[in-house]
Order: sequence, then structure tokens, then C-alpha cells
Amino acid sequence: MYNDGIWMIAGKGSGMEVRERMKESRRKRPGSRLLLGIALFAGILASMCGGALLADFALDLLGVASPPVRLGVKVIAMAAALPAGFYLVERAFLARSSAATRKTPGP
Repeated sequence: MYNDGIWMIAGKGSGMEVRERMKESRRKRPGSRLLLGIALFAGILASMCGGALLADFALDLLGVASPPVRLGVKVIAMAAALPAGFYLVERAFLARSSAATRKTPGP
């Protein structure tokens, strides 16, 4: 009736059954988008503060006293730290997502 191709050869059931199982496995957990938004916001704040603190520490070690130079270096350090914050939040959520898919029992 249906041309299921490789799925029937591999013994994984008909194409419709496989599609239904894939839909079930892709269901989102409640609150995951809100939690991601809160985590991204916190990651942005933490990376900006961390970048400013590291720049301030480095400028103190180098003995830089000029306020415009200090401000410029802090802004550059904060902008450079933002991608790191996003990356860390993304890695945490990917690990959380893959851990949740491993916990579900297989057929």
C-alpha cells in the first residue's frame, strides 16, 4: 500500500509508525522556552559582568589609569564575553535536552 522504502527493509516498522514515534520524541517539556529565556538573560548579565571584571583586573595589573582607555577596554571585553555566555547556555541546554532523550525508554 505505502512505499516505505528503507524503513521496511531495516525492520523499523512502516513509515507512518516511524513518523509517529519521531513526533512523540520531539515533544517539548513544559516551561523549557521560559527557562531558556531566563538562562540566556542570566548568561548575558554574567558574561558582561565577568568581562568587565576581567578587563578591570587586567588594567589594574598593567597600571592603566586613563578613564577613557579603561572604559574602552571594558566595553571591548564585555562585547567579547557575550558570545561565550551564549555558548555556555547553549551547551547546558543541549546537554539537558540530550540527557532527557536518553532517559526515555526505547521500543
